[in-house]
Amino acid sequence: MLISTFVFCTCCVNAGGDGGVKHYSNGHKPLELVFCVDLSGSTNGLINDLRDNLWLIINQANHMDPKPDLRIGVIGFSRPSFGRENSYVKILAPLTNNFDLIEMELYKLRPSIEKGDQIVSEAIRTAVNGMSWSDRNDAVKMIYLVGNGMVTANGYEYVKYCEQARAKNIPIHALYVMKSANWFKELPGYRRIAGLTNGMQTEITINKAEEVKVWTSVTANLESLNAKFNATYYWTSDDSSTCRRSLTAADSGAYETSRETFLHRMYFKSSNDFQSIYRNCDYLSSNMLQPSETTAVNSDAFLLQVKELHKVREEIQKQIHKNFLLLN
Repeated sequence: MLISTFVFCTCCVNAGGDGGVKHYSNGHKPLELVFCVDLSGSTNGLINDLRDNLWLIINQANHMDPKPDLRIGVIGFSRPSFGRENSYVKILAPLTNNFDLIEMELYKLRPSIEKGDQIVSEAIRTAVNGMSWSDRNDAVKMIYLVGNGMVTANGYEYVKYCEQARAKNIPIHALYVMKSANWFKELPGYRRIAGLTNGMQTEITINKAEEVKVWTSVTANLESLNAKFNATYYWTSDDSSTCRRSLTAADSGAYETSRETFLHRMYFKSSNDFQSIYRNCDYLSSNMLQPSETTAVNSDAFLLQVKELHKVREEIQKQIHKNFLLLN
């Protein structure tokens, strides 16, 4: 249900015309999505739904026409571990196109807790004012507020922040999780949030989807190709350790979740968009065409080796992509 709501909302954005908006040289309109997720006891399992379907969301966005320049951010609220001094709100991932880093942070969280205080107004304030939104005048910005509980736990402060969101042209799509016995009291607040910000409101349920049946031979082949693909990375820069950890965490998290999640992950890795994630810490992605003069080893033999390794990576990507043709 979370996925279908995302697809519907983003398709509504693409349905409109350009309205005379200035186009930039890269040809991609920024699409910035912030998921503001209730992680209290009443929404246990929601974090699983988000992290398990993140690759599907990314792949859906990359198939939009025209293709957007996607960035995603995640805010969690209602967890005692986030701190009372922070009103139990925490930025789990800033707006970024390093989706592996987002997954790494999400997999650190326990999927369930016993209780939590829901201060929705602080969650909205953080989403509106605490994220590095683009200042481009053609950027499409959206907040997905997902949760339940009374939105008036901190009075009517949420109205002020909703008005700020509307002034910044950031609609809040309010997704109410139908797991509370008091839904008839709580739901109107979510409807008001959406109405105040020109967003959409809907009710969702949290369910573990049935695993899609996939040929075992295809999955095993992708596992082998993925290992070969990862072996082509030539890590460099001060961020290399973080890059290695995020790549491993995103791979293992998707693999352990389900075959479907692993397939969505691998489909994204077979795209050119994946290469941009590690351009700051992978020598092949950042320096193959213009080798850095500060590189310790910069001989002709080394550069030739790098180019050959890059060809190997491209061939592996093509082989990964071919496996998806077998599934159609």
